[in-house]
Amino acid sequence: MSFLLSSEAPAGSSMLPMLAVYAVFIVVLYFIMIRPQRKRQKQTDQMQNSIGIGDWVLLSNGMYGKVVNVINDCLMVEFGTNKSVIIPVRRDQILAANEPDLTQKTVDESAVEPKDALVEEDLEEDGLDNYDKYLIEQEEKRNGKKARFKK
Repeated sequence: MSFLLSSEAPAGSSMLPMLAVYAVFIVVLYFIMIRPQRKRQKQTDQMQNSIGIGDWVLLSNGMYGKVVNVINDCLMVEFGTNKSVIIPVRRDQILAANEPDLTQKTVDESAVEPKDALVEEDLEEDGLDNYDKYLIEQEEKRNGKKARFKK
């Protein structure tokens, strides 16, 4: 190992061990970095070449559009609801071929639990927020008691 640090190699030693270390390093580098990147690039190229008319695409700038025409390596993409906005886009600017999810998510109010719990013993100490007041009023209405809070 001392011959690696010195500029002169001892008599009778060869450069073979040092070249073997470099070869192992290059092989490990290939399997860790280069091969997976080539695999991803191949899948991306295959996806970009399979896009046809009528497909929804996600562009590299984050915009969704629908392909209306294919001319060589250029796709004519329609954006938005205005049918006259058609922009030519190169194939390599397409990140994914999927339709945007435009459904509105609604939250079922009965499934959502309140964030602050109602604890009857220390309500006056903590101070009541509007949700606590609402819960107390609903409970009193069910039990037939007189409401504590006036609106």
